[in-house]
Amino acid sequence: MTRLVLFTLLIPVVAFLAPSCAKEDKVFENTPSARNQKHIAALQEELVSAPHGWRLLYFPRTDSLLFSNPTQLIPFFNDQLGYGGACFTLKFAPDNTVEMLADLDAESATQVSKSEYLVGRNSFTQLSFETYTYLHRLVNARYMGASDFLFIGRNEDGDLLFRTAQHLAPAREYAALRKLETEEAFTEVVRQSQENRLFFEEMTNPQLRIYQGARTFFQSDIYVKRDVEPNRRYLKEIRDKRYYLFLFAQKKAPLPSDPPKEQVGLGSGYAGTEHGLSFRAGLRYDKEHIFYDFVREGDRFVAELVSVYDPLLRTTRLVSKHLHPEGEYTGYKAVIWDIKPQP
Repeated sequence: MTRLVLFTLLIPVVAFLAPSCAKEDKVFENTPSARNQKHIAALQEELVSAPHGWRLLYFPRTDSLLFSNPTQLIPFFNDQLGYGGACFTLKFAPDNTVEMLADLDAESATQVSKSEYLVGRNSFTQLSFETYTYLHRLVNARYMGASDFLFIGRNEDGDLLFRTAQHLAPAREYAALRKLETEEAFTEVVRQSQENRLFFEEMTNPQLRIYQGARTFFQSDIYVKRDVEPNRRYLKEIRDKRYYLFLFAQKKAPLPSDPPKEQVGLGSGYAGTEHGLSFRAGLRYDKEHIFYDFVREGDRFVAELVSVYDPLLRTTRLVSKHLHPEGEYTGYKAVIWDIKPQP
């Protein structure tokens, strides 16, 4: 009797679920396996169809909260610097091989590395570099890089955006692929990126000014004396990590030769680009005015913010003028230049 009652009660449930399953079948005409294969094929086709290859800008570990408050006091020569990134160029072939150059050193910038890649699917469509290449130099405990990248979509400029399983929180890494426009760009982009990065790193004392017209919002003024051993170690750490902290003496010491009593600053990881420098998570004066991309103009780097309207999202964003010359003028600029210390 008990079994009969249970069977009777289950009949309406099955009858209720049946239409739902039929509706589900109409929504998903293909099997999960077929849908996954479609996503894999789409990304594979996108990668190999770029005739001149791609530029990859990869920052394995960024932090949008680190040195992002220009009013917060900073201990002198803070040893908790963040990390920057590197510029790569890649050419994907249909046979699952990829050629690569990288702004890591003289060898990686001139000698093409060839390895194997694979596009697969788990919870996301995944691009994996299966055999050793220049990218793997960042896969270690120091830089926390990865060789497996999850495709998450496109940004407003059409770049392919990726994330890794290393960082679940937002703004903890940055990886973007942008199509190269000419055949020469495969080698030239890395060469120019390395040249611009080295020019910045060879500055005696880089300084930063953020301003609009005659009004200055932030201007660094602290010089690092290079003839002191702790400073040499500090400067080496800057180059190794590709991170720079621009400091302002909020309260000066009684003697000009002494370090300031109080200092504030803005910092970010950086990488060279074919235009100049890219900072991630950006030199963040506030949540709206963030300077990411600088163009090199002679012996200085300049970022001028313009307002760009996105008709799809119906929003505006502030971006560097050299990337969007059609943008609306705002007057906000950031300039990085070199200044010699006073004797």
